[in-house]
Amino acid sequence: MADVPARMRRSDSFAKVAAEEFAALRSREPSLLAEVVLAIDAVPPPSSVEPAFGRVFPATAGRQTHIVLYRRVIESHSTPDQRDSLIAEVVSDQVDILRRT
Repeated sequence: MADVPARMRRSDSFAKVAAEEFAALRSREPSLLAEVVLAIDAVPPPSSVEPAFGRVFPATAGRQTHIVLYRRVIESHSTPDQRDSLIAEVVSDQVDILRRT
């Protein structure tokens, strides 16, 4: 019997799509994104005032710039067929925000 790979968990699938999209953008703009970290949280912190798909956290003395995507928010605003394109859009939007800062 052939080994069948286990089905990828939704969170792992999300992370894979986000990482691939970020890598594609990083290859186009290495000077902007070389030191930027992509992270994924399930939901925004409770202190968030408005719902967000993602956020840019600028670098500080002890931390690199981070782009954070909020997985459950993105998934709740898309169908399974739309999810990957929404992830790509959110990553691109966050890079645009970073570009303007």
